Amino acid sequence: MTSIPPPPGMPGSTAAGGALRPVCFVDDDSAVRDSATLLLGAHGYDAIGHASGADVLADHRRHEFACLIFDHHMPGMSGLDMLAALRREGSAVPAILITGRIDPYIRAGAQTLGVGAILEKPFSGIQLIEVVRAHLGRSA
Repeated sequence: MTSIPPPPGMPGSTAAGGALRPVCFVDDDSAVRDSATLLLGAHGYDAIGHASGADVLADHRRHEFACLIFDHHMPGMSGLDMLAALRREGSAVPAILITGRIDPYIRAGAQTLGVGAILEKPFSGIQLIEVVRAHLGRSA
C-alpha cells in the first residue's frame, strides 16, 4: 500500500460521549489486515481488524462501527454473508467490499446489501483512505 499523509484533525465519526467509533477491517490474510489497520491508524482512525465474519459477529462493538471494510472470499463465511447477518440485526454501517475477484453475483449481492464501494485487490493505500473518507463523510 502507498503511504499518504494524514489530514489535519481527527477523522471519523463519534459515538455518544465523544468516543471515536472504530473502523473495522475484515480479511483472513493477516498481512493485508495488519497493513490496512496500521495505515488507517496512521490516518487517525480507531482501526480494528478481524480475520473472519464470525469474529465480527462475535464482537460486542459491531453496532458501533463507523465503517466496515471486508473481504468477500474468506473461509467459513463469505463477507457478503457476514454483512447480510449484520443487516438482519438492523445495522446500517457503511460498508466497503474488497475482493480479488468481482463477478456479477458478488456485484449484485453487494448492491442488494447497500455496499457503498468495491475495491479490487490489489488496491493502494491512497484508494483505501479516499474511500473510507468518502464513506465517513456521508455518515458523520
